[in-house]
Amino acid sequence: MFPLLQLPFLCIQEVTDQWELVQLKIELDLKSPLTDNQLILFIDWLNGIKTEIREVCIDSFSRRMFEIFMNRFQRSIEDLEVYELIFSDVEREPINSNRLNFEIQRSFFVDCSEWFNLEFLLSMDSEQILANGMKLSAEDMNVFLRSWQEGKTNRNLKMLKITTGSTSDMKKVVKDCGAELIDPRTAKFKHTHFRDRESHDRWICGGIHIRRNDGRLAIIQTRNHEYLTEDENITQEQIQKYLVEKEIWNSEKNHEEWYKKWLGVYFI
Repeated sequence: MFPLLQLPFLCIQEVTDQWELVQLKIELDLKSPLTDNQLILFIDWLNGIKTEIREVCIDSFSRRMFEIFMNRFQRSIEDLEVYELIFSDVEREPINSNRLNFEIQRSFFVDCSEWFNLEFLLSMDSEQILANGMKLSAEDMNVFLRSWQEGKTNRNLKMLKITTGSTSDMKKVVKDCGAELIDPRTAKFKHTHFRDRESHDRWICGGIHIRRNDGRLAIIQTRNHEYLTEDENITQEQIQKYLVEKEIWNSEKNHEEWYKKWLGVYFI
């Protein structure tokens, strides 16, 4: 076994999938007393072992060590979760990791995404991307959606939920995407996503619809019109809110109703 496995920065669990195959779940604290050299040795060991790595969870990290991990790790994994970012006073510059250098097959979650930019987002091909605090403009999000529409990037994506540090005009986010605001009374779609390694079904009503060049549908949330069962319906209050949204949507004037600090997209 690797000699660092007993150190406090690391927790490795052996887990089995439904076919009884052994996989690893790894939890890391990428900060002192761990050193850069120890981290490099450990990553190289992970890159060389034959056991599948199912999940990596980074509970806390310094900018420097996170850079090392993201640029040196080369394994294909199912899930990556990233939590607390520890900045010193001299580490406020962005993290130098503009592209994902390894494969995240299913889910990427980041709770502190100051370092997470458009180029990094476009380099991913995960099924789910969940990120808080991204520094993306309306123009950045428009580039992302149009790249997806053209089939250039993020082809396997099934769900995207991000929050941003500032508000963005949703009309600019979907500019030139052929976007349509859909009546939630007339359109309901089933969507399946993963949480805690279990699948969950939701029924999505209405939203802003755009399509990829192969016909695949993306539904951009406008309000929380999602339900646990197919027979649930929207309320009269929600219908009235949609009618107000529609009037504003069809107007050429800007309105605070369409300024959001988040982007939620379901890919059907």
